[in-house]
Amino acid sequence: GRGYPPDYTNDLVDVIARHYKVGRESVITATGSGPILEVAVRAFCSATKPLVTAGPTYGTSETTARRIGVPVTSVHVDRALAIDLDAMAQAARGAGLVYFCNPNNPTGTAHNAAAVERFVRRIKQESPDTAIHIDEAYMEYTHDRAVKTSAALTQELPGVFISKSLSKAHGMAGL
Repeated sequence: GRGYPPDYTNDLVDVIARHYKVGRESVITATGSGPILEVAVRAFCSATKPLVTAGPTYGTSETTARRIGVPVTSVHVDRALAIDLDAMAQAARGAGLVYFCNPNNPTGTAHNAAAVERFVRRIKQESPDTAIHIDEAYMEYTHDRAVKTSAALTQELPGVFISKSLSKAHGMAGL
């Protein structure tokens, strides 16, 4: 039987895997996205494999990199406050990890699924060993129907992964 309190992790992983059409082995859960953002930097970056990020963007990945001595390349957002995908892809050559927050926090700008796919494919073609972390924590708050999850890319391309936030947007009480 189940202990108290009940551990619903397996049920949650099943629901997430079905919803995003991925295998259970593609889903990990954590108490907030912070631990996942931190471990991604630790797993893919080093003194010779920098982190590429945007500026400004959600800061956990950059803070982690700086704390452990990983070089950081921060690509400033453009005049429209959007992440400059071309500049980030160029900076990604030889990097350990690209952190890409879409929609971006704090600017609120988002790139549509086609632009994200071109960006990801360009990086994987030009720098196949570079991992790409797409943070979709605020995806549910965008009103642009062309902005969609990149979950399918995680199943096709090695070293591409997303993080999401199981927040009030998902109605946890109903789950």
